[in-house]
Amino acid sequence: MYIARLDRPWENTPFPIKGFYVRDRSEMKRLNVHCQYVYIDTIKGIPPTDSNLFEDRTLAVDSPDIYRGSLEPLCVDSAVYKNVQPLAAELPIAHDAYNTLMRDIGVIMGQVTKKTTYLLKPFSEAVYAVVDSISRNPDAFMWLMRVRKTDKKDPFYYLLRSASWAVVFGRHLGLSKANLRIIALSVMLRDVGRLTLPKILLSSKAGDFTHSGVGQIIVEQTMTILRGISDVHPKVLKTVSMMFESLNGSGYPKQLQGDEISLLSKVAGVAVFYDDATYLKDELCSIPSSQSILRLYEVRGKQYQDDVVVEFIKAFGLYPTGTLVKLSTSEIAIVTEQNYARRLKPRVMVVVDNKGEVLESFKYIDLMVGDTRSIVPSSLSRMHKAEVQAPSRIDIVEDVQPYDYPIKITKIREEHIASHVPQKKRSFNMHSMHTD
Repeated sequence: MYIARLDRPWENTPFPIKGFYVRDRSEMKRLNVHCQYVYIDTIKGIPPTDSNLFEDRTLAVDSPDIYRGSLEPLCVDSAVYKNVQPLAAELPIAHDAYNTLMRDIGVIMGQVTKKTTYLLKPFSEAVYAVVDSISRNPDAFMWLMRVRKTDKKDPFYYLLRSASWAVVFGRHLGLSKANLRIIALSVMLRDVGRLTLPKILLSSKAGDFTHSGVGQIIVEQTMTILRGISDVHPKVLKTVSMMFESLNGSGYPKQLQGDEISLLSKVAGVAVFYDDATYLKDELCSIPSSQSILRLYEVRGKQYQDDVVVEFIKAFGLYPTGTLVKLSTSEIAIVTEQNYARRLKPRVMVVVDNKGEVLESFKYIDLMVGDTRSIVPSSLSRMHKAEVQAPSRIDIVEDVQPYDYPIKITKIREEHIASHVPQKKRSFNMHSMHTD
């Protein structure tokens, strides 16, 4: 990397004032002593790409938590799925699938709570519709996952959210549609045992369940319930039973290690971990995705297989669809679609200008192409065309939180979704929703 600017005056550091190259990790450590962040020039240096963004996968070999056994390498087939449906066409379909599944998850959970007859088929069909939507174009459903109701009528929303991460990840790996359905059902049903346990037992926060043993009790109770439902696929039972196992044997309920854990359970487990790391404070807010990705990256080789973690990060990039980001132009934008060839160059919608003012009409930019907002229409004369500069290059600087800016992020996201959904499809009350 070429370091072009520091977060403090040059004279307060030992570095050359005109900039310098960082070529190895020892120089990175030296830089870290003096600065919290720096600015790099990707023209003079090598720009970050999807191939080198996470290529440093070395592990701390002296750590006692590292799993040291042999593992079957993760196979990724990126040719299995392509975006076969444009975002605008898929959004209304994804919206219907979202609403149906949110209704049906409440029904099945009510049956578990009341210990009545289980009608799993409608729920399974609703899950399959979501899997089909994500298979065609994952950006549509991921947009919808950024909007949720405020009236507390969706206590199982977190199940759908983590299932979405898992299906998108499985799609990235090239898993079969049948296996994507198994993963989605497994993640959605992973917590049914919680509904039958005393409330006093569940008073601990979810993050404490593993240490307190409550997590293991929930899994065991879940397995008891699922085994009593004739329609549950054997693969779902297997996936749920291993979902909370860890690579190094520190998980539960059976302390399995390495490849004793099935691939589908590894995919589901890492998705659940990421969701738990992202959504805090009883799921009323989220932390920046870059921070939760860092937490996930820190447990590779310990809790989760190294290449499984790396591929999960590649599946979403640093900035998943719906993330609020700051651009190199000092503008604030929302990621609307991924560029799957370059995850660091998604399509964004600019909502705040470089002066901090909220825009009345939002501007769309494909960061892969660059800023074309000043491009002169082709109808102009050849002389005027010659004066037009090429699209300027824009990069994402960081992901940010909505409460740091004077914007109504919910309204912005809702308007974007509504603009793609035909009037007859808008069956939900937009004003009753907010963002995570």
